[in-house]
Amino acid sequence: MNSQPETSLSSPRSRIRRGSGLVRRRHSEHFIALVLLLPAIALLGWLLLFPIGDAVHLSFTSWDGFSAPRWIGIQNFSELIHDPRFKSALLHNLAFIASIPVWIAVPYSIAWCLHREIAGWRFFRFAFFLPCVLSPVVIGAYYGIVLNPSGPLDSVLRSIGLGGLALEWLNEPSIALPVVISIIIWMTFGIGVLLFLSGLANLDTEQIDAARVDGASPLQVQKHVIFWQLLPVIEFWTILIVITSFIGVFPLIYVLTRGGPGTSTFTVDYLLYTEGFSNGNFGYAAAMGIALLVIIGVTSAVVLRLLRWRQV
Repeated sequence: MNSQPETSLSSPRSRIRRGSGLVRRRHSEHFIALVLLLPAIALLGWLLLFPIGDAVHLSFTSWDGFSAPRWIGIQNFSELIHDPRFKSALLHNLAFIASIPVWIAVPYSIAWCLHREIAGWRFFRFAFFLPCVLSPVVIGAYYGIVLNPSGPLDSVLRSIGLGGLALEWLNEPSIALPVVISIIIWMTFGIGVLLFLSGLANLDTEQIDAARVDGASPLQVQKHVIFWQLLPVIEFWTILIVITSFIGVFPLIYVLTRGGPGTSTFTVDYLLYTEGFSNGNFGYAAAMGIALLVIIGVTSAVVLRLLRWRQV
């Protein structure tokens, strides 16, 4: 008769002990995981966080790469604000940003066709991704040959009676930057195709079918149903575009135009390289890098805000 009360009294205590044991076991597992991650965290700090901190320090100094850095405060940033070269290069980067609608529409349209499994869709999926695995140096050298005034493109245009369309593609200031933007889109859109294919494969078909039953046209289904389901993919791809527009075009420009003709294809990352490694002004280049980091963050936030402005 007395065993039942003892069991009922001891049961809560045993549950408390079991709960405490689970908490201790979880803490122990977290501690072990942290210990195992410490080498990777240390390596990340050494390769990423330390250089960022060092760049921040150098941005407040005047340094030629040989003598000891000399502290000059915010002078580099003050000069940067009034530097016409930086403003011009930034405008060129923003021209890449302005092409985001094309950067999104082209891979999405191709991904939609591949998702519908058009004839030869397996081959095209590979073919569209192929430029992404090529080195920007190889692509720059290739287009440098193709777009040369005596190169294959202009020769073909002249041979078929379209000599009026044969242009100085990389030597005309008014068209050199659009040509570079087009090449950058071509060499990166395959990644967007794969991202959109992944998103389309995970669509909620019930919502799409319900919209069609309610009488929505294909365009309305795309705009009001599929777009919002793909919004996370679009946002991720947009962030990649913004980052590429600011820090991913240097290799192509270095090989293809060297910032020319004149400064018509100068971008901020190319100007940073020129200022640091050609002019030996590493402190000013570091300030430019910090400014570029802030600009990327602000631009990404603005672009994402524009994508979400109608989201409830």
